[in-house]
Amino acid sequence: MNSFTARKWALVVSLLGLVITLSGGLLTWYASSQTTKQSAIESCIQRIDRQEQVIRKKAEVLLGSIADFGSKTAAPNVTEEVFHNLGQHVVNSSMRFTAYAPIELTGVAVQLAGTVQIGLMARTPDEKMHALQLATSAMKGWTEQYFTLMGEYEKRRSDCMN
Repeated sequence: MNSFTARKWALVVSLLGLVITLSGGLLTWYASSQTTKQSAIESCIQRIDRQEQVIRKKAEVLLGSIADFGSKTAAPNVTEEVFHNLGQHVVNSSMRFTAYAPIELTGVAVQLAGTVQIGLMARTPDEKMHALQLATSAMKGWTEQYFTLMGEYEKRRSDCMN
């Protein structure tokens, strides 16, 4: 082989090595990019899952306290002390719920807490009747807003993919 042919082969081999090196680097960059993207998606979904889980747990405590209040205060032998303790638990769980809930649910929870507090402070028959009237609408809209929020979490999870 003459020196010109040898130089051509050396150039071809060098260029082939360069192409292989660049291709390897490009593949490494692409794989790293995809891994980073997948990690970001998973992190986004996990964050939304945690938010939803906290809301569900706080809502469970709130609804449980409402159920206890409604059922246990209807017992024929309920004392004033039991009535107040159950009512305070509703107020407490309502206010704790507001620390985590979006504004739509916060308003309803604060209204519920205020309504129960009015009932707990009622002394006269008129005050008690007024508290009962308020109680019938204290949770108005809560169920719809709660399930709208749960649907919103599903939408946010889908948005993580985009």
